[in-house]
Amino acid sequence: MESPGRRPDRPARPGTLVAAAAVAVLGVAGAVPVSGGSTPAAGTVAQESTYQALEVFNGALMLIRDQYLEPVDPAFLMDGAVRGIFEALDADSAYLSADELARYRNRGSLRAGVGIGLQKRYYLHVDDVLPGSPAAAAGIERGVAITAIDGRNTRELRIPVALLLLAGEPGTSVELSLRSATDPEPRPVTLERTVLADPSVEHRMLEEGIGLVRIRRFHEGTAAQLAEAIQSLEAGGADSLVLDLRGSRGSGGCEAGAKVAGVFAEGEEAQLVQRDADGEEVTTPLPAPAGEPLFEGPLAVAVNRGTVCPGEVLAAVLKSRENVDVVGRRTAGRTGRPELIELPEGDAILLSTAHIRGPDGEDILGVGVAPSLGPADLEIEPAELDDDDPELDLATRALKRRRTAANDPG
Repeated sequence: MESPGRRPDRPARPGTLVAAAAVAVLGVAGAVPVSGGSTPAAGTVAQESTYQALEVFNGALMLIRDQYLEPVDPAFLMDGAVRGIFEALDADSAYLSADELARYRNRGSLRAGVGIGLQKRYYLHVDDVLPGSPAAAAGIERGVAITAIDGRNTRELRIPVALLLLAGEPGTSVELSLRSATDPEPRPVTLERTVLADPSVEHRMLEEGIGLVRIRRFHEGTAAQLAEAIQSLEAGGADSLVLDLRGSRGSGGCEAGAKVAGVFAEGEEAQLVQRDADGEEVTTPLPAPAGEPLFEGPLAVAVNRGTVCPGEVLAAVLKSRENVDVVGRRTAGRTGRPELIELPEGDAILLSTAHIRGPDGEDILGVGVAPSLGPADLEIEPAELDDDDPELDLATRALKRRRTAANDPG
């Protein structure tokens, strides 16, 4: 049997956080600083609840040391404990080893990828596949579990670290271990990284009077492309729109969703939530760029678990407005703003120090944006929806109801 202290898929060296945890648990020091410089929490005195939690942890550590079936390397144990702390935080907070930090600093040169969006459910799972990407060419589908990336077990990988591992130089390869519901064992798949262009906003007519606009990725040109798509659809006779945000994400921060909201009817704004030096909550409105909205007609917004960050903010803003239905599944709940905090021994943490809240004052972080309309609201059964794309069918039906109501003189 392989010793837990010698597993190969964990970093071998404990970093600053691990060392600090060890000192605190063993009672060598009182309040243990984890950074030589100032951080948002620097200079604060540990609260009594923190000490009580450390006492519980200390007791568990001693029991493992004295009664576990075989000896365990304390550094390995502490590394697991520190990484476990981040499992209790939002999906975009993470501990970075020295090697992971070096890769994070160099991420600007990691220009190529494989076209996979990720979700964490014990293992990492694929929640989106970019059309035309290496993942799509390999037949990888949404929902499949990724159990390892280049040999690293994904149970121990946070999403930011996994994304770093998937990125790289063009022409280099990454090996994934994939397991679907029908696979008795994980199967290896090797993908060659390639430079992925930001996909354009897609649009087409669904049927008379109803157009479809899809945003797969938010980027610098998204608002302009969206405006062009809407103008094209209106020229083709569309007076109602389906805005498909399923699988949408972006690299410019969640605020990008608030900016795009200005294309649609005016309304309340999303809020950036932070805490000041005294721990008090401070909110800042995220206004859309000034200008007249381009589209104020009936709108149905389709979302799912793959709707991340800017797509969630846009959905939350639009949900608060008149003439809008949100359909599909609850979004990912990933609207944190992670800040890199480097530590003295070469490791670091990514810690969400702010997040974005919807106009209605409800949190999105860790909760997601819930649909406002389901099949029951249209007095239909889920089985009546189109098997190929039930969410799009529901969105189209919702728009037809609104158009019928608008044209009903009674």
